[in-house]
Amino acid sequence: MKKQILHIILGALLALLPSLAMAQNSERMLIYSKSGEVLPYRIEHIDSIKFLSDEVDLSLNPTVVAHENGKTGWMKLNVGSVGSNVQRIQVIIPESYMIANMDDMQCLRLFTPEMAARMGNQIFEVEGNKEYDLSGLQRGYTYTALFLPYDEIGCAGNVKRVEFTVPNGKLAGDPKIEVNFSDITTTGYTATLTPNDDVTGYFFLNMETDDPTLDQMMQMMRIPDLKHYIVQFGRSFTTGNPHEGVQESVMTDFKPGTSYTVYVVLIDTDGQYSDVQKFTVTTEKKGTSETAHVSIEVKDITKTTATIVNTPDENTSSYRETIVEKSLYNEENIIKYLQETPDSQELPYHSDEYTWTWPKLKPGTTYYAVAMAKNGDNEWGPLTKVEFTTLSVDQAVTLPLAYLAEYNVNAEGTDFVTTQDLDVSGYFSYEDAVEKFTNVTIAGKKYHLPSKEEWMAIVPVASSGDDYLSFTSSFRHNDVYETVVIHGETISSSNDYRGGSVSSNKAHALRFKGTKYVSAWRYESMLLNDKRVLKITARPLDGKADNVTVDDIAKPEFWESNTESDIVRILPASGSFSYGKPRWQGSDGYFWSSTAGEEEYTAWSLAFDTSSVYLSPLYTTQDRTVRLLAD
Repeated sequence: MKKQILHIILGALLALLPSLAMAQNSERMLIYSKSGEVLPYRIEHIDSIKFLSDEVDLSLNPTVVAHENGKTGWMKLNVGSVGSNVQRIQVIIPESYMIANMDDMQCLRLFTPEMAARMGNQIFEVEGNKEYDLSGLQRGYTYTALFLPYDEIGCAGNVKRVEFTVPNGKLAGDPKIEVNFSDITTTGYTATLTPNDDVTGYFFLNMETDDPTLDQMMQMMRIPDLKHYIVQFGRSFTTGNPHEGVQESVMTDFKPGTSYTVYVVLIDTDGQYSDVQKFTVTTEKKGTSETAHVSIEVKDITKTTATIVNTPDENTSSYRETIVEKSLYNEENIIKYLQETPDSQELPYHSDEYTWTWPKLKPGTTYYAVAMAKNGDNEWGPLTKVEFTTLSVDQAVTLPLAYLAEYNVNAEGTDFVTTQDLDVSGYFSYEDAVEKFTNVTIAGKKYHLPSKEEWMAIVPVASSGDDYLSFTSSFRHNDVYETVVIHGETISSSNDYRGGSVSSNKAHALRFKGTKYVSAWRYESMLLNDKRVLKITARPLDGKADNVTVDDIAKPEFWESNTESDIVRILPASGSFSYGKPRWQGSDGYFWSSTAGEEEYTAWSLAFDTSSVYLSPLYTTQDRTVRLLAD
């Protein structure tokens, strides 16, 4: 039986909570669930709040066993007996590895249509003491059925987990594939894949046979086994779907005298995946038994770049190269790094002449360009080392705001919008923003999604107390120590902040004191063409820093003259997007960074409303806008 503990009407609640007693009709209340969901309410919409002590029985006793029909991919779900208060039961069945690191509170979020779809699952309902046929499961895969019971008032209970493995049954027909190798050279080959008529599609990848990085890569990406890895990454690059029919795979830039394998997973006529099939080939040997050397030429040196030309001799089978600051150079460590680091995009093997222009070097800094080669017997030769120094800095400092693009990214993610209107920008999930914009070229210029530290060079992290940048309260903060990144350079400095007032809607800052980036900043919450925006203005102080204080900067007259070097950026209050429509549009602005938050399902973002602007981790359950930084 239910026992009512407390029933407080809104008037009594307001009496107990003076802060709510003064609430205006426009104020809101947010309820944060342990699952990470945020439930918003307007105070004027609340009539009463009831707390119940529920002595309810929401127990479940489900089982999942092999189906008696013996069909591949089929299982039998027996819901079993349920508690007396269970009125409905929802079920989703993700693969176990997808939720291995999720607790029960996090699993609750999977029962929303948006999250279930993102995980590739469907939510369905079952009843107690009934059996259900489960079909379309993958043979050999391990799943976890998640059950969520509800009582008679629609209150959810705790998640019940049942893990099961689908028997590795027979495939339909006799699906097979032939892989023939041709044009085998020192650096690659052509693989022709020919499936029979019982194959409706297939996944395949070309990889080094004993790739030492594969296990590490799968662990990092939380992929449980090689089969899942091939299914995930072995699709058609053009369609994103499994391959069909005869396919020709031309591989280049491989290492000489090295074994490579084509890994294949077939799909039968019932949609079931085969076990991993392997077809191996060895590239032709290159080099001799003599000692291998690489010559290095350094040219086109600028303040921040240098072009390195590496040329192997006739004894070389393959080689590796890199650069290192002279002040950090340790020859023993460099040799170990070149010889023992697993093959990767960051440190690949080359076999022919290779030219690369190294970007983002430090001005006026001495480096070593280094390389080591292996001969045809896989024996390492001596280290080649060439010293060079980048040019010194002799130009004006560029403030971080200058690197920020002037407009948001459009909905297609291919270009910038051309206005600061609230309804023209694209909204992206955090994952899509990182994938699409970590490195992107728009109109011939390279951009990237700002990291947390790069955003901090424009807006500070939210204060644990009074806001650093309040538009409505005159808070004062002096010597706030911050470490940020400006165009690849890490800068640590002290910063002064001043809040504003309701009438001014402005906040000010003296930033990067004691550095070459010392500058005056103004942050304004304002209307532009009757639309809410955040306007940020930055002004370099150069040699004037000793004579300017943050209180000077906060005066209107400071900004009325000497505006020729001002940098201005406008950020629209475009809000966020969830459940098919915009949220907080016209009052709030949210802009992703590339940096994940410390808590799961959060990411650092720039956020502002009519009262303040700050950098803070936000939940990734909503899509938000993107503003890029120029490389």
